[in-house]
Amino acid sequence: MNIFITGATGVLGRTVTRLLVDSGHTVRALARNSNSDLRLRDAGVQPVHASLFDPPSLRMAVRDCDAILHLATRIPAPVDAPRREAWKENDRIRVEGTRNLVDAAIEARASTLLYPGIVFIYPDRGAAWLDESTPTNPTATLQSSLKAEGEVERFTREGNRGIVLRMGGFYGPTAGSSKNMLRMAKYGFATFFGRSDAYQPLIWVDDAALAVFDALGKASAGIYNIVDDEPMQKRELARALADSLDRRWLLRPPRLYFRVMAGRHAMFMTRSQRVSNQKFRNETGWTPMIASAKVGFRLLSIPP
Repeated sequence: MNIFITGATGVLGRTVTRLLVDSGHTVRALARNSNSDLRLRDAGVQPVHASLFDPPSLRMAVRDCDAILHLATRIPAPVDAPRREAWKENDRIRVEGTRNLVDAAIEARASTLLYPGIVFIYPDRGAAWLDESTPTNPTATLQSSLKAEGEVERFTREGNRGIVLRMGGFYGPTAGSSKNMLRMAKYGFATFFGRSDAYQPLIWVDDAALAVFDALGKASAGIYNIVDDEPMQKRELARALADSLDRRWLLRPPRLYFRVMAGRHAMFMTRSQRVSNQKFRNETGWTPMIASAKVGFRLLSIPP
């Protein structure tokens, strides 16, 4: 299969690309600069110099592709995250970039387009399970992801296979959020904000990549949640992290601290979202290797 990827050098894209190349697929990917060009060639990928915001170059990039994976993001650094304007480039990638990519995919007659959305667009439902039928309640920061999903649905309405994988929060050795979490834990803090009994949806990065791979080969058009099997409450996550580091306890900073540090627009991270992955498991047979953070945190704490 000929596959085009955006975001191939990102946290998710690196593992997805390796899985595809190792499986014999022909992969080409968007290269933004000489550094990413070199990294892609080293991974066995053909770099393509194009832009999500330049439709003619994008049409050339996806020509003769069977499938397109839109994995690109531009998440701001933690120090910049409190500023709403720091998210503008990420919003543009999700909205304008996705629209241009869908236009190019339709013109190129690609059969499949996949976009990894986010489960955080769901509302706070306490201990109730959330699935793909749950109405969404996105904050301003999350609206762009929902608009991207709308573009994928447009691709499907044209008679193609559009797939949205709503991902939980990434964690794992390569995830910047995990590095920050471990750094804060050394100072005695667990960065899980919100009510103690609130559920936080997570997914090990490699399991997320496997979900992309399995969706490409097995999933029908539609929306699927990609989270681990055993959602945990904030207090359970803090306890599991402390245990993995052989600490007696870790302090969870108050909600107000998070609002000051992350910004009002990021308060969706304090919601309780007990998300189910059952639909995707039934559709593809995918099963996460890391069933819960109880296991994942222990793996994170092992020195490389």
